[in-house]
Amino acid sequence: MILQVIYDNIVCVVLVTLGVMAWAITIGARISSKKQGRYVSGIPAVGGILVIIGFLCSKIKWLALIGLLDFDLWYLISEMFSLLRYTIDYVPPEEYDGGKVVMYSNYKNGFEEFRYPSEYPGSCEVHYVRRYIIISKEGKYTLLRLENDIRIINRVECDTVEACIAQASKKAKFKKRMEK
Repeated sequence: MILQVIYDNIVCVVLVTLGVMAWAITIGARISSKKQGRYVSGIPAVGGILVIIGFLCSKIKWLALIGLLDFDLWYLISEMFSLLRYTIDYVPPEEYDGGKVVMYSNYKNGFEEFRYPSEYPGSCEVHYVRRYIIISKEGKYTLLRLENDIRIINRVECDTVEACIAQASKKAKFKKRMEK
């Protein structure tokens, strides 16, 4: 009888054990990162997914809710929905960074990348330009390179809209901001 219970739940036990180990590695990596002052990678979201799958394979399926305690899983889900938001045709506000929006590009997974020196020797931070916005301020135009609609990576001052477009990636397709 005991062998039958173990046999029936062996997939559950293996997956839940691996999931708990992945959680432990991720939590240990976070603690290590704080102690060492540098980033140490864990295995984010894998633990929660394995626990959910493991308990769904057992007879006690409601225990799969334990896998939802993995906040990395919630972060992954929220990021997936935010990426969906960026693929929808987004129209920026009328004003951005203190200037009137003249033209903008659609979201792209990466038009170009900027590398900035990091605080750690021999490494750099990489930022991907995902959207361009051209704004008008006091008769001058500025090309804004954005990372996820919020963070401005770079500003380029130009005299005309065409000069701003020439500074952007050739893959970018610009749209005019429609007036209401």
